[in-house]
Amino acid sequence: MVAARTAWPGAGEEEGAEPQGRYSVKSYLIEAHHPPTDRSTPELLREVAAPLGASVVETDEPDLFSLQEGEIEFWCDTSFDRYWRLHTVAQVDRADRFRDQLVGATPYLDNVWLPPTYLEGLPSRTGGVMQTFSLSHDRRLLHDSRTEAADFDSVSMRLWASAAATLLQKMRHYHLLPHGVSIRSVKLRSGADEPDADFCVAEYFHDGKVTVNGTSFDEHNRVLLGVLRDYGEMVARFERTYAIGWAEEDGCAHLAGQPITIEMEWTVSDLEYAVRRMFSATEPFRLWGLPQRVGPDHYRARAVDLHVGRTLTFDITRRHIIIRLPRGTCGNTIVRFLGSLHYHVNADAGTTLLGGNGSGETPGTPQRRPGTSV
Repeated sequence: MVAARTAWPGAGEEEGAEPQGRYSVKSYLIEAHHPPTDRSTPELLREVAAPLGASVVETDEPDLFSLQEGEIEFWCDTSFDRYWRLHTVAQVDRADRFRDQLVGATPYLDNVWLPPTYLEGLPSRTGGVMQTFSLSHDRRLLHDSRTEAADFDSVSMRLWASAAATLLQKMRHYHLLPHGVSIRSVKLRSGADEPDADFCVAEYFHDGKVTVNGTSFDEHNRVLLGVLRDYGEMVARFERTYAIGWAEEDGCAHLAGQPITIEMEWTVSDLEYAVRRMFSATEPFRLWGLPQRVGPDHYRARAVDLHVGRTLTFDITRRHIIIRLPRGTCGNTIVRFLGSLHYHVNADAGTTLLGGNGSGETPGTPQRRPGTSV
């Protein structure tokens, strides 16, 4: 990390780019679901890595593995239950490609998807200071090609500012981008403020990628673990509160769970086309289904999530999206679906389901001073 310290980038830097000749540390957050046969973590890793030409080497730490692809090395830390951390100092394009191939090789791995409102509130949750943020909102994905583009259908920007968080709040306050403030990444500095004290500067992306430099990997790891705790609780809340199925309590079986209701203000004119596109088994929704029209502007889809291959039922109208999440289906599916809505339809839809209030803040979360431990 120390070797990766660089001067502050210029305004022409591309998102995720690195200065030539210096490669920052990359950490990829991955969610792992072990297959029904209960294969061990090393077995699952070897099964996934072998077709990619990568070897898996166990270390003295039982939860830490080295993945080697040619001259590139990754360190996979599996100590945080089903949420893994994949670290490397490889060049960013090669590292991104390997992560994508690793996750895409099996339905039992998926990215950790960090929603826009969570990214916006990350500085206050970690005691860090926002230095940079990027926005990305594109409704054209769900538009028919014959539809004329409207204002703010496509928004992409990256801002470096000493008061980035304040400017972001002003954008919300003055409604400069109606339903289109979708945070794609946020860069923050965390650690102590004293000269020569340990710190890190890390950029968190919506797909669980983190690029970091600074002087303290421990500080970086502290924030990573906090993010994974938050994300794990977010996913568990969907699985615990909303998953529908039979549960046993005091020796009696009962039907538990409830539908998930997302109040919607659609920003697309052709709802039927948008619904078909959402369930076409492609990025970013990654859901496959055959929507049926069951009433005026009312569509129902029994869809397969391409993450773990389980099914969900969606009822979509002009005012609501209602999701029935069967027990055993990963709550990650809901987080990813909501994030996709935020980036491609309405950045304000269903934010309370994720624990936010639509302004980037998360109720009930105490702030910590820089340098304090988790």
